[in-house]
Formats: sequence, structure tokens, C-alpha cells
Amino acid sequence: MISQRELNLLLIKVGAVHKRRSAYEFMKQDLTAGQPRMLNYLFEHNGSIQREIAEACYLEPASVTSVLNSMERSGLIEKKPDRGDKRALEVWLTEKGLAKKKDVDAIFTAMADECFKGFTDEEKQMAGSFLTRIFKNMLDCKPQEWPA
Repeated sequence: MISQRELNLLLIKVGAVHKRRSAYEFMKQDLTAGQPRMLNYLFEHNGSIQREIAEACYLEPASVTSVLNSMERSGLIEKKPDRGDKRALEVWLTEKGLAKKKDVDAIFTAMADECFKGFTDEEKQMAGSFLTRIFKNMLDCKPQEWPA
């Protein structure tokens, strides 16, 4: 039987290798590490304000600002004043951003194919269930000083 320590180390290893492998693929598409997550979020929630993006992506607002500024310089997004609060900025995907989202989807599909090679459909469903539970457990025990 695998020990708690071995399980934890395995999670760390899987996360590190997945992050490194993904970053390499995103780099080939001229994307930085944080940009794919924001492209995905904005695809579903176009016109969101930065605070909403930070909360949904589990990032500090300053980190989101930095990534969004880079995305704006690259022409992936545009920022517009929020109609209800002139101090806030809505973030909108551009046509270039929408096209780049398709590249991100292709990378995510290829990464999933690599990760779950040799798994049956049932095993993939079980893995998804386990990973979802792990994610929820980690959120439930987050320190108070973490952002919302």
C-alpha cells in the first residue's frame, strides 16, 4: 500500500512535470504560463473585471494585472471601462485571443491524451473524480491569508 508521504510526493511530481510540459507547449505558441488559464476563463466569461478573474483563477490581483498587461500588449485582449464602475476595467478577448484559445484547447487535448494514455474510459472518469475531490479538499483547508 502506498504511504501518505509517497502520495504527496507523487502529487508534487505529477504537478511539476505537467506544469513544465504544458509551459513548453504554451511557449511554442508565444504564451506565458498564466495566459492559457485566463484565455479559458475569458472565453466563458468575456467582459469580466480583473477581480473576478483573480478569484476564478486562484491568483493574486497583482499577478492577474501583470498577465493581462502582457496579453493586452500581445493583442489577445482589450480592456474597457466597466459601465457600472468607471474605476474597474472589463477584459474582452480580441479575435486574436479567440484564435489563440483554439491553440490552447489543442494543447490541453494533447496533454490529456499523454497523461491518460492506456487508461480506460472508466479509469479516466475515476481519475477525474479523484482529482476533483483532491482539489476540493485543498480548497477547504486553505489558509485564511490566501486570496478568495
